[in-house]
Amino acid sequence: MKGGKITDMNAFILFLKDVQKQYKLKYVRVSIPESQVYSFTLSLDITAKNDIRGAIEFLIEDNIPLKAVETVFDYHILSSSEKTIIVQVVALSESVSANYFDAFVSAGIIPVSFELEGQAITRAVLDPEDTGSCMIVDFGANRTGITIVTNKTAMVTATLDFGGTMLSQMLAKELSITLAEADNLKREHGLTTLGERKDIFPILANGISVLKDEINRRYVYWQEKKNQLGTFPAIDTVYLCGGHSNLSGLDEYLSANLKLKVVQVNPWRNCFSLEESIPSMNREVSMSYVTAIGLALADYIYD
Repeated sequence: MKGGKITDMNAFILFLKDVQKQYKLKYVRVSIPESQVYSFTLSLDITAKNDIRGAIEFLIEDNIPLKAVETVFDYHILSSSEKTIIVQVVALSESVSANYFDAFVSAGIIPVSFELEGQAITRAVLDPEDTGSCMIVDFGANRTGITIVTNKTAMVTATLDFGGTMLSQMLAKELSITLAEADNLKREHGLTTLGERKDIFPILANGISVLKDEINRRYVYWQEKKNQLGTFPAIDTVYLCGGHSNLSGLDEYLSANLKLKVVQVNPWRNCFSLEESIPSMNREVSMSYVTAIGLALADYIYD
C-alpha cells in the first residue's frame, strides 16, 4: 500500500489471508487513511431535515473533486436551529471503497464498516458524553495524525510525515551512535533537562518543535474556523496517543510551549477500568492500538 491506496492487490489479499487464518476473523471494521477520505461541513436549510442525505448528495460536487454518482458518504448532525442544520460529511471514492471491500472479501473476511481513522481514535480516546472541542495527536513511528474533534465528531484531519523514528535518527547523527542506541537513549531519558544525559534535550526539542508548530497551526486554524458555520467550542485539551507518545516529558513540553492542556490518553478508558482489570500488553504497546480499540468499540458506543 502507498498513501492509503492498494498498489498490489494480490499481495494485499495474501497478507489479509494470513491475518484471517491466524486470528480466525470473519467480520472486521476497517479504518481508512485520511489521505483517501474527504471531510467537510455543510449548513443545510431546515427544510432538508426529512431528506438530509439527498440534500448532501446534491451539494457533493461543490465540495469535493468527485462526482456524486462516484461517491460513498455518511454524515453526522453537529447542531440544528429553527433555520439550519449543520452536518459533518465524510466521503470516499466508490472505486477506493470497492477495492478495499473486494480485497477483504477475497481473503474470506467481511467488512462491517469503513470509517475515517480519526473517528475511530476519537471513539477510543474521549468520554462518550464529551461534546466539547479537542485535538488528538497520534504520534507514530513514521507519521503523525492530527484530528480536531467537536461534539464527538472528527472535523479536521491531517497527516504529517514526521514520527518518533526521526527523533532517533537525529540523536544518532548528532551523537555519532547507532540508531538502536539512540532509540534506547530516547526511551530511557526522554525530554529532560536534568540528569547525566541532559545533553540530549536540545536535540530532541529541536525535532519536537516541528510537531509543536504543526499542532499550533491547526489550533489557530480552528480558532478562526469554528464560528463560520456554527458556534463551536474552542479547543481545551490536546490528547496524545500513538506508539511514540510515551516519550517522557513530551506532554509537559508541549503544554508549556503551546499554553494548552496536554495529556497522554488511557487507550482502555472506554473498555474497562484499570482498577479492575490489567491488559496483557503494557501501556507503551497499547498506545499503538488506539485505532483498533476505537474500531472495536463501534459495536458498543454509537456516535
